[in-house]
Amino acid sequence: MRKSEIRRIRKLALRRVERLLDFAVNHYESYPDYAVAAVRTAQRIAMHYRLRLPPELRRRFCRRCGTPFTGAGTFRVRVRSRRSTHVVVRCMACGFMRRYPLGREKLKYSSGSKSAG
Repeated sequence: MRKSEIRRIRKLALRRVERLLDFAVNHYESYPDYAVAAVRTAQRIAMHYRLRLPPELRRRFCRRCGTPFTGAGTFRVRVRSRRSTHVVVRCMACGFMRRYPLGREKLKYSSGSKSAG
């Protein structure tokens, strides 16, 4: 297979994964089993076509149980600053915790803010 064809197939697979995850998030309230099945199908498609999901898609569901994270009490978010500042996302369905490190903000200096004296 040519590289351009592989790229085209992977792009199509990524669009399908996005649609499945959108379905899962939008329909979790009324059809939780279908939503979890849609997440699992999306994960299988991504594995089959060797896709690395972007972070905004990976953070939309629980890695362990496949529950989509909607605003309806499916997850809890805490900000912790023990060793380094990080966000802890806990799945309320299975209790799995995922930690996302927060990078330090870099100080932004403009040329007008420095004093010349």
